[in-house]
Amino acid sequence: MTSSSIHNIYNGYFDALFEAPSMRGTTERKHFAQSSTQGYVDRVITPSGIEIVDSDYRFADDRLVRVQSEAAMIELSFCLQGSGEVHVTDTSHELMPDSCSLQFMQDFQAEFHYRSAEPIRLLSIGVPVTLFDSWMADQGSSHARSLSGLLDSRAFRMFRMPILPETTRLLVQLRDCPYHTSMRRLYVEGKALELLSVYFDAFLFEQKHTKRSLHLSRSDRENIRKARDIILDHMANPPSLIELSKLAGINEYKLKVGFKEEYGTTVFAYLRNKRLEKAWEIISTGEISVSQTATMVGYNNFSHFAEAFRKQYGINPSEVIKKR
Repeated sequence: MTSSSIHNIYNGYFDALFEAPSMRGTTERKHFAQSSTQGYVDRVITPSGIEIVDSDYRFADDRLVRVQSEAAMIELSFCLQGSGEVHVTDTSHELMPDSCSLQFMQDFQAEFHYRSAEPIRLLSIGVPVTLFDSWMADQGSSHARSLSGLLDSRAFRMFRMPILPETTRLLVQLRDCPYHTSMRRLYVEGKALELLSVYFDAFLFEQKHTKRSLHLSRSDRENIRKARDIILDHMANPPSLIELSKLAGINEYKLKVGFKEEYGTTVFAYLRNKRLEKAWEIISTGEISVSQTATMVGYNNFSHFAEAFRKQYGINPSEVIKKR
């Protein structure tokens, strides 16, 4: 199956999402500022046929999107923000913020249910089947790890886990590429290949990474998500863990263990990552000084902020402004 199959699947999805033919270029960023839709979609097809889609949008009303395709695709998808329901053929799942999923699909029907005013931030990497199967063959993998082996006569199969903290830097670099035209395509392909290698290894070769050790009810998960929203809303002055558990309506032990299972890291390591992500976004605008940014995201000590930023992204915060 060629890369054009992937492109056609994404075309069908975005045509249905925005209710009009909207995204036809091989390297295209399109902004939407309508009464019904706000946000952008950025698509890049790399030299090897991988398609990378960075999207950030919200709708004024609830939106139902239906897609059908006989083509096949492998997709590594990162849900950075938002919620919604997805039904693919005979399976259903919810979008989970800060989660990563590896999806295999062929001859499928899908429905996406998005809620009004809910920000949806996704980064997806579509991989041609021939490319994926050749990678698996090079690993000495059996037929069981080819697309047909993994699907085993099904139309859809998904693996999911929290976004691994060590890949946060790659995601930021991929979404904030410093190059344009052909250099951009080479740069984002390199970052995408790094992400694919990490998550193929985690999902397909080391299943222990996705194993859960605590039974969480639907209510528990909702309370853990509530705790996450609280610390993000109070990033500069977050509550203590005990206060957070009370505010979220879940006991402290279940919050600590469950949060790590849902988001792949501890509550305050997660908060630190989100502070630094927000700092990168603010500094990149060039409108606010680095020291002001540090205070805005909750760092009272500038040297601590600079050290954490440098450790996370490999450069000093002032260098982000220079690159811009």
